[in-house]
Amino acid sequence: MADAATMGDTHHPLLAVDLSDEPGRTFRLPAQWFPDVSANLSIANMDFAEFADAADESGTFRGFDEG
Repeated sequence: MADAATMGDTHHPLLAVDLSDEPGRTFRLPAQWFPDVSANLSIANMDFAEFADAADESGTFRGFDEG
């Protein structure tokens, strides 16, 4: 979802909202990560909680650490 925070930030972080398992749980993701997150959710390769749990202290998903 694009909201005021999306439009006001230079990275345009979209708001992802869980409507299924934990309704109302959210995280943000920069637009560049949308294709990866969307694809993984739509083929059920990963679930919403995996992305939300990987969000940083600001609540933004910026990819998974590879360390």
